[in-house]
Amino acid sequence: MNGRTRVVRTGITLAAAVLFIAAPFKAIAAPPQQKDDLFAGAEKFAKNAKSSTEVNLDKNMLGMAGKFSNDDDDGASNLTKKMDFVIVRDYEYDKPGDYNMADVEEFSKRLDGNGWSHVVKERSATESTDVCMKTDDSGTVSELVVIDAEPKELTFVHLKGHMSMSDLEKAGGKYGVRQAKKDAKVKEKVK
Repeated sequence: MNGRTRVVRTGITLAAAVLFIAAPFKAIAAPPQQKDDLFAGAEKFAKNAKSSTEVNLDKNMLGMAGKFSNDDDDGASNLTKKMDFVIVRDYEYDKPGDYNMADVEEFSKRLDGNGWSHVVKERSATESTDVCMKTDDSGTVSELVVIDAEPKELTFVHLKGHMSMSDLEKAGGKYGVRQAKKDAKVKEKVK
């Protein structure tokens, strides 16, 4: 994976993560608040995982998260108000091969057509990354999905709401995304 792709993937993942990092609450093991048909069946990846994390925030939970963010965190707070849900599934494994890459491709194929646009689609022998979005007629992002498969980690992120790329950038900037871009540019110049 090249440096530019890693920065883009990291930036989008961090922008997604800002929605639940901004609020100081603990995830409670409970039935999901929001059903996600796009990632239905993803629980099979927990089978061989040494750890799994599931974040499932519906509009009500996001509203509460926005209320707990501090006054200096307007980007994250405003973005939570525009979101319908945030769903994250992250699985870590002891060794490569603990999940089937063909099963991951099954989920990636769900993003072919039906209004989805691929922003990033990267494949290598051991890794894959998909970043896809749906936009409305005004250019507002209505859904954003990241599927990142590495040999020992698998992450699914699904955001649904009414967010602009500027909203995502502002929220992500609070958590080092802009710094990551600058760091990548410095590394490129050093090479």
